[in-house]
Amino acid sequence: MKRKNFIMQASNELTLEEAFKRFINAKKITNKAEETIKYYEIRFEYLQEYIESQEPDIKYPSQILSSTIDNYILWKKDNNPDISPNTINNHLRAFRAILYYFMEEGYMKGFTISLLTVKKNPKEAYSTEEQGLLLEKPNMKNCSFTEYRNWVIICHFLATGNRSKTVRSIKVKHVNLSNRMILLSETKNHDVYEIPISNEYYPILAEYMQIRNGQPEDFLFCSQYGNQLTDGGLRCIMRKYNLKHGVQKTSLHKFRNTFARHWIMEDGSTKKLQYALGHNDPKMVDEYVKLYGRDLKKDFDQYTPLSGFKDKINRRKIDM
Repeated sequence: MKRKNFIMQASNELTLEEAFKRFINAKKITNKAEETIKYYEIRFEYLQEYIESQEPDIKYPSQILSSTIDNYILWKKDNNPDISPNTINNHLRAFRAILYYFMEEGYMKGFTISLLTVKKNPKEAYSTEEQGLLLEKPNMKNCSFTEYRNWVIICHFLATGNRSKTVRSIKVKHVNLSNRMILLSETKNHDVYEIPISNEYYPILAEYMQIRNGQPEDFLFCSQYGNQLTDGGLRCIMRKYNLKHGVQKTSLHKFRNTFARHWIMEDGSTKKLQYALGHNDPKMVDEYVKLYGRDLKKDFDQYTPLSGFKDKINRRKIDM
């Protein structure tokens, strides 16, 4: 009898698909980026794939338990032994957002979803040599506009630390050469703010805008047809550009890492770096400082108390 009552109750619940649709609608209402929405949708498909193959009786959010997530992790590892903890955490972050929403709405009982412990290594950046190869200006007499544009985009990445979406969304009207400022209208945290145009970047951008000769509503870094570059399109053209110039690294985010690393190594203000990178939470900037700690050797050689006594500690050779 109890089993029958449970089935009747469950039949009135939202299914997983229905609950997830409400979650997505809630995110759209808060203006989450399309990329973020897609991220949730793809990760939810992974969870559905696991449920359909391993726990097919789960139809409703209330049937998901903490053991379901634990078993999902084991299943992913069994099917892909080389999967990294970072990849699994990428899935778990999505599950936390989705399932915590279900919990808040009363669709299921609450439990904690913990991320796997991951050893954090310094975020890879472009080396000085690689930057030199990428920053060599194309021959303006025989290069195409797209090659020239790609070079300017690289200069922009290294001059601003902007994300791909932010760069792709800049319009001609957002650039104020007189005040040497760029308005960023599309950022991850949805803030709209200005960043300065550095002295090194100013002549590059001024020349490009003259050659670009766009209208105020045109995208600054447009496609060859004048349209906004897509995320995949920008990654593709940058990959080809890097490889053509002898640089095997092709990640767009590594430009951002390079910007942050250089800022830190030049003793730039971490508070200002947080603003430049568009982080609401200072923790990410703190992570950059920690991750690039191995690059502080020259500071340890110069500034630690022991360094001031070189003449004393190196004065006499000890015979062994």
